[in-house]
Amino acid sequence: MPLDSPWLLVPVGVALWVTAWMWAIPTVVAAIRDGLTARIGENWHAGLLDLVSRRYCRWIHGLEFVGFEDLPPPFRHGGTGGGIVVANHASGTDPLFVQAGVRRFIRWMMWADMMEPRLDLVWRIARILPVRYGVEDASIVRQAVRWVRDGNLLGVFAEGGIARPPGEVRPFQPGVGLIARLTKAPVLLLHIDGAPCTESAFSALIKPSRTAVSVVGVFDLADEKDPAVAVHRLRDALIAHTGWPANDESIVDRWREDQTS
Repeated sequence: MPLDSPWLLVPVGVALWVTAWMWAIPTVVAAIRDGLTARIGENWHAGLLDLVSRRYCRWIHGLEFVGFEDLPPPFRHGGTGGGIVVANHASGTDPLFVQAGVRRFIRWMMWADMMEPRLDLVWRIARILPVRYGVEDASIVRQAVRWVRDGNLLGVFAEGGIARPPGEVRPFQPGVGLIARLTKAPVLLLHIDGAPCTESAFSALIKPSRTAVSVVGVFDLADEKDPAVAVHRLRDALIAHTGWPANDESIVDRWREDQTS
């Protein structure tokens, strides 16, 4: 083929096109990963999960947020500093609702028995701290304290598990008071209302709802030496905010009784 043949432009053009894409694809992928990471911090995997979760919360649950405009720096998007996020617990979707409102990555403490094996990949991406309500939890508490002291957010459902029926406030477990005292971190108390109530945590994912997440307040519990006193302050504030009755039967104690019966 003569060197001045126009057909030479075809392989040259293909070679240039391939070269351009070989350069552009890693750049585009890196930009996408950076954008996902910037959503809530942590890593791009968590950002991708958040991207899907936020749209799910909006489309399936019509999720609304009340009082999130003037949160202190630890609980703002792009903010810094350790903090503890506490909420009532009525549905398996609650962690998604809270994370959708708090635009920093939250690492949750979660009852190990509630961790559906089919969602193991999600638990690993979310870096869940499994709680078993026993002596072995001392190491989990140490991890939680270290996490907050390193300037991160920790999430706790202080009632210990999903409260059924909804619309009541169960006793708070003292662990959150202990972590607040050891870390001296502020505590953001939230109220979740209207979350789907189902027989299993997993089935709540496919049941539509109209859910709202409201800020009850930000609390300083660093000087409360008794963890039980600290969590009583939080529980009383949640009862006053919601107007819900107090149910003094502990979810964890009831579960232990059921295990031994």
